[in-house]
Amino acid sequence: MQSQPMHSQQDNDPDAFSYAFVEQDEEDDYLKGGDGNVDMDHIHMQQMQLQMDQLSSTLMGNLDLEDDFEGGHGMDNIPVQLPSHACAYCGLHDPASVVKCVSTDKWFCNSRGNTSGSHIVQHLVRSKNKEVSLHPDSPLGETILECYNCGCRNAFLLGFIPAKQDSVVVLLCRDPCLQMNALKDMSWDMTQWLPLIDDRSFLPWLVKVPTEHEQLRTRQITSSQIAKLEEDHPQATLEDLDRPGVDDEPNSVQEHYDDGYQYQNIFGPLVKMESDHDKKMKESQTQDNVFVRWDIGLNKKKNAIFTSNRPDADFRLVPGDEIRLRLGGGSAMVYGKDWEGTGHVLRLDESEVTLEMRNSHVPVEITDGYCVDFVWKATSFDRMQSAMKTFAVDDTSLTGYLYHKLLGHEVEMQTFRTKGHAATGLSVPGLPELNPSQLLAVKGVLQQPLSLIQGPPGTGK
Repeated sequence: MQSQPMHSQQDNDPDAFSYAFVEQDEEDDYLKGGDGNVDMDHIHMQQMQLQMDQLSSTLMGNLDLEDDFEGGHGMDNIPVQLPSHACAYCGLHDPASVVKCVSTDKWFCNSRGNTSGSHIVQHLVRSKNKEVSLHPDSPLGETILECYNCGCRNAFLLGFIPAKQDSVVVLLCRDPCLQMNALKDMSWDMTQWLPLIDDRSFLPWLVKVPTEHEQLRTRQITSSQIAKLEEDHPQATLEDLDRPGVDDEPNSVQEHYDDGYQYQNIFGPLVKMESDHDKKMKESQTQDNVFVRWDIGLNKKKNAIFTSNRPDADFRLVPGDEIRLRLGGGSAMVYGKDWEGTGHVLRLDESEVTLEMRNSHVPVEITDGYCVDFVWKATSFDRMQSAMKTFAVDDTSLTGYLYHKLLGHEVEMQTFRTKGHAATGLSVPGLPELNPSQLLAVKGVLQQPLSLIQGPPGTGK
């Protein structure tokens, strides 16, 4: 993409006006002045009231109330009607200052407001998206930012290079095109490459930075509100967060609990929140238009092999996880009917996943257009809730020592006597002999009613 640089300019306010304030001593002299033979207090008060009325009328005439309310701001800062391209955070809707996130189809401005980075950059970072598009009415028109050479659309990798002679620029990604010197044979000075995002905002010639006056007229949003919108309620708006019950915090954990009921009432909602978050993260990994390669395993079961297109940081998958494969719309038409099947992860080789299908009736002739759904299992969370319920209603579900210990009560330390096994007697037949630290850990566990064993993998826990 080639484009002319755009430079934003600060607009002067032609309607600005000044105030003249009277010093306190002068005001006192004015109020006390006059002929002592005539009662001037009432006349002076009338003159003061008249001057105040005139000043108020002048101020109201100079204030552009229509301009202040334009764009959706009233006395309570609630927008009347914002256009669809208004910033999802602050409501600013200047086409030259907003950018659309292609993945979420939401608009965000290049303003920082009260936060450390521009709204569009904060959204991209928190939502882990990278593709953006400019507004059709912006100086550069409706344009998806992409690399001139390879088509990369990662805004965090894109930069620009000015031509050596012409007043035009070219967008080029840092990796691999810049490092490969992809435009070395053209009239581009590769040493002049600069990133499009600098200091957590887009360059002002590309996306205008709103003026201070424009920012003051927008909805003020804090970093904590942005975090709640992006991480806790990604489909909500800022107004939704203000509704009762949306942002209620759960009760904090305690050092001591009265009984099992209080323990369950505090930890139950926390486990539910963790369960909901885990389910959301698992289901958000759904992938579309996946290429599948079919194979037959040693046990004669059909294996589906596909490559994950999600970053490693987001790819939370382990062997044994259940995955659902289904045909997308186009592939289902080719196959002649809808199809879906489930299987479990057999192997993980970097981003390549081998799935062992439960059913042998699979569309092996179809390789394109699959949808991959990651099935969430509530088993571990259900067991937690069931255990806490038992803990609350049945005092005999575990020993008195453990019951009071879990509630944080002061209990007398208990020590069990071991039967005096020799050091070699603690080892398990058929397994390697325990080393000194492992022997010490085993002895400690056998002598105490409650122990916590932790350590890196492969240490013999």
